Amino acid sequence: MIVELIFPVLNESKTLEKQLNKVKLHVLKIVEYDFLITIVDNGSTDQTKVISEKLIKQKIVNKYLYLSQKGRGRAIKLAISKSKADIVSYMDIDLSTDLNYLKPLIESIAKNKYDIAIGSRLSKGSNVIGRKKIREFTSRSYNLLIKFFFPFSQIDDMQCGFKAFSRKKIAIAINLVTNTRWFFDTEIIIIARSLNLSIYQLPVKWTDDPNTSVNIISTAIEDIIGLIKLRLKLINKIL
Repeated sequence: MIVELIFPVLNESKTLEKQLNKVKLHVLKIVEYDFLITIVDNGSTDQTKVISEKLIKQKIVNKYLYLSQKGRGRAIKLAISKSKADIVSYMDIDLSTDLNYLKPLIESIAKNKYDIAIGSRLSKGSNVIGRKKIREFTSRSYNLLIKFFFPFSQIDDMQCGFKAFSRKKIAIAINLVTNTRWFFDTEIIIIARSLNLSIYQLPVKWTDDPNTSVNIISTAIEDIIGLIKLRLKLINKIL
């Protein structure tokens, strides 16, 4: 079974090689699956392309995709649409989620036959390390908003950047996603739920990246606007 790991990146030349070497060493130990590693570069202006090409020559990475337009969601959508793998998974290059959770994430689909598996920092059994109080507050507040707009979604953590999909099962849902930025994570899961796809939530160990470039305020505004638009789009769905 082929599993494609997708890494959306923007100006990550300083950490790209180190992080993807970690990933490669880890997946070589998971002998049950054939892993492909894909870098999706959405508008980098540093040496990301040069380093990516180097990693391909070293057989650390299998594929490099480039988009001139920025947008994490846009990058992930492109990579999934071009994939031929049985299972597609994406995660953030900071590797905030412990890689030891990758195998159970994949096996939720490969063995337990879920359509989607998502990492959760807010489910019982999760372990979050070093997260600033403001980020914890905004994350939990956002989760409450989701439950208000979509009370039957039954998802604890939409935004964790650690997800896997049966490629064939997610094909329809991915084409319905319109957000190209950070709200992508929420939109794909809500749309998948509206299509009655089965979703497994995996409590994970997650360590905060102190150097994250995510802006809390702008992301929060985008998420709230996204929830309102999505609720209107799915007005006839009881979610």
